Amino acid sequence: RRAACVRVCVYMLLAAAIPLGLSLSPPATSASALSTRDACLLFGALAEPLVHLDPEVGACCHSACSDCEWRLPDGGYRFDVLKATKPKWVPCYLRRDFGDERGCHEPRWASALFPGGGEVTRAQFGEALAGLGFEMPMGPRGSVGADGGMPESAADALWAWLAGDGDALTPEGARTRLQAMAEDPQAEGAVGEGPDHLVWKEFAKALGAKPFEMIV
Repeated sequence: RRAACVRVCVYMLLAAAIPLGLSLSPPATSASALSTRDACLLFGALAEPLVHLDPEVGACCHSACSDCEWRLPDGGYRFDVLKATKPKWVPCYLRRDFGDERGCHEPRWASALFPGGGEVTRAQFGEALAGLGFEMPMGPRGSVGADGGMPESAADALWAWLAGDGDALTPEGARTRLQAMAEDPQAEGAVGEGPDHLVWKEFAKALGAKPFEMIV
């Protein structure tokens, strides 16, 4: 009897929702679908083979030693700097200065898209994005050549994610929206400023692309 009452209540709620024009379908994502190829062109323009993480971490051989003083309770490790042989990460910070021999890192996207450190218009953004160049990054399957430059549709998709319907975009706004692409947007990151970087899968999925699709 109790189950029957529950079903009746559900039916009544559904019946009440329809005349009010309420949608019973899942909310739409904030990014329209982008081809995997175009997402790769964007990622290859923004990604780098270097990210700065925790300046408090001292000298480390990065060999995953079991007795490393920077080992975390869950088995992971704290790192100061991560390096790769090809572009692998989109840094989600504007600048990190370690104040020692490890130096200061300002992501390419931050310096190129916001050369004066202030807000930019859509036109300025598109011009700067096209000038970033492209290098095939780690993550996407297949290979892409950038002979044709950055498609306007790809630039539109990235602007829509970063700025929405806005006419201008600030560096801080871009960083916040890049961090929103992360698998765990609420993560504190190495220094408590939110996610430190993005990998291909996160970036592609946020823009509606298929990260595991072969690019031909």
